[in-house]
Amino acid sequence: MTGNTDIIFAQPLDCYVKLTYKTRLSSIRFIKSKNSLKEKRTFDATFELEQYFSGEKKEFSCDVDISGLSLFTQKVLDELRRIKYGETITYSGLAERIGSKAYRAVGRALASNPIPIVVPCHRVVAKNGVGGYSGGVDVKKRLLELEGIH
Repeated sequence: MTGNTDIIFAQPLDCYVKLTYKTRLSSIRFIKSKNSLKEKRTFDATFELEQYFSGEKKEFSCDVDISGLSLFTQKVLDELRRIKYGETITYSGLAERIGSKAYRAVGRALASNPIPIVVPCHRVVAKNGVGGYSGGVDVKKRLLELEGIH
């Protein structure tokens, strides 16, 4: 099953965001395109994401599907959802919260997050800087700025 998709333009990120649904939200991808893409809005999570981008929403209520990920990655992402809007945590701090010292493994788990923003891996930063981001460091910085983190 390939799922259904919505596409919206995220003004704060200056790119399109593609959301894929099966029975639950299963994927969010950033699309940088010089061409205009046809936008489509059919699912609640899409509207929640638009409200997030406009500063109206700080938490997401949509169900996500991370069942295809390893148990360790699921544990990392479940804990990550507890990091509130406008807050950050370090990779080692997140590892500690799940009872691990493996902060590099936490970073790898975050890199495999299929649902960025809703599962807010952008809120995890390095001790000495912003850290990496699967959508690109520029997108991560814009998301942090949107949440008032500088």
